[in-house]
Amino acid sequence: MVEVLPDLPQGAGVGFIRLRSLGDTLLLTPAAAALKSWRPDVCLAILVEPRFAAVVARNPDFDAIIEAPATLAGRVQALRELRRFHPALVAGLHGGSTAAWLARFSGAPQRATFAGLRHAWAYNLLTPPEAPPSGRVRLHTVEHVLSLLTSLGLPPVAPGPLKLVLRPEARARVRKHLTQRGVTGGYAFLGTEAREPDMRWPLDCFGRLAAWLRDTYGLASVQASATAGEPVPGATLLSGTSVEELMALEAEADLVITNDGGPVHIAAALGKPLVVLYSITDVDVWHPWQAPARWLQRTPLSALTVDEVTVEVAALAPTRL
Repeated sequence: MVEVLPDLPQGAGVGFIRLRSLGDTLLLTPAAAALKSWRPDVCLAILVEPRFAAVVARNPDFDAIIEAPATLAGRVQALRELRRFHPALVAGLHGGSTAAWLARFSGAPQRATFAGLRHAWAYNLLTPPEAPPSGRVRLHTVEHVLSLLTSLGLPPVAPGPLKLVLRPEARARVRKHLTQRGVTGGYAFLGTEAREPDMRWPLDCFGRLAAWLRDTYGLASVQASATAGEPVPGATLLSGTSVEELMALEAEADLVITNDGGPVHIAAALGKPLVVLYSITDVDVWHPWQAPARWLQRTPLSALTVDEVTVEVAALAPTRL
């Protein structure tokens, strides 16, 4: 791989293309921070779908956030904005066709991605995925993303934590809403949703966990859904929540217990005590990054008992609750 980053001119633009996935968007923030720390003169842009823009909206490492709605008109407008940014380099962190077309016609003379991803035709710098260190099977996603930049000339550096900056108004608005719903003290956030059915712990198990949290720690339980959602017995459900509201709910919580998905990485970025319930996920690749976290894995996830989860919560409790 050609080491292009050291030779970028002063103030050059670098674009990250990471259209979908809340978690993946957060997991690239350590790489962006490492690049900005080494080359503070470089201007960083990130292309994301509008629903995930809040994840990076106040991140000081990004000089431009380009929203790319999932419509033809939205993609064309995003491409125009990316071209106006005049990137010297774009990094494709998503293997889809939309990301490939955006990269290819971005106007960037250097377009980098990992060898083996689909649509390699759109890129002229392909790097093989970095091998994990001795004794490990795989790199974490944070390390994997950073390895693309080191292959392009970023000096080797240990990746830092995830970075997430919330608007104080969002936290205040969520706290007001919770008060109106009768949640006035501490609470646990229960992440009951997931992208696949077999990644969801049964709702009745969450209900028994909510009762245990109330009886043991005096904590209420709160859950959220972007749609109407399915209520957990004994928990307060906030429906129609945005990503920013989800972030604020977790920021205000004393504890997060969640299925695999975006809430895991929000909690990790916020440094929240966290218990994750995994099923089919490759935990080596997706575990909470640099967070006070514990996790359990069962396939099927319904085989995981409430008692097993309470043991993990109690292990965090002496110093965190």
